[in-house]
Amino acid sequence: MHFTLSRPGNNNPTTVSLFDQGLTQVLQAAVVGLEPAKRYMLALTTNPDGTGTIEPIAQFMTNPAGAQIVNAVGPIRQIVDPAATRNERRYLAVMTLENGKPGQPVQLQQPTFTRSSADQ
Repeated sequence: MHFTLSRPGNNNPTTVSLFDQGLTQVLQAAVVGLEPAKRYMLALTTNPDGTGTIEPIAQFMTNPAGAQIVNAVGPIRQIVDPAATRNERRYLAVMTLENGKPGQPVQLQQPTFTRSSADQ
């Protein structure tokens, strides 16, 4: 499954791939368009606007170009899939990291995605 995260007006979206690696699921995000050398968090949220309950997945610091590759492992694909039930559905977001806690969402999961032929 592939999809993007972005903020309004950003023409350079973060790309996310979710795939199975044996019994484990791997998320890989090529995060771009953020402030250089700043700490952020990739998180799951209960609302598509980045609000609600926030479940941190990974913390990272951007490089001098404001980018980073972020990896995470776990059962993520089933809960970010639009086919997930409303109670289980979560949305990926990149958030600022403020005093070790989630701050404001700066990139949000976009509604369009593609599935690999193995998922269809």
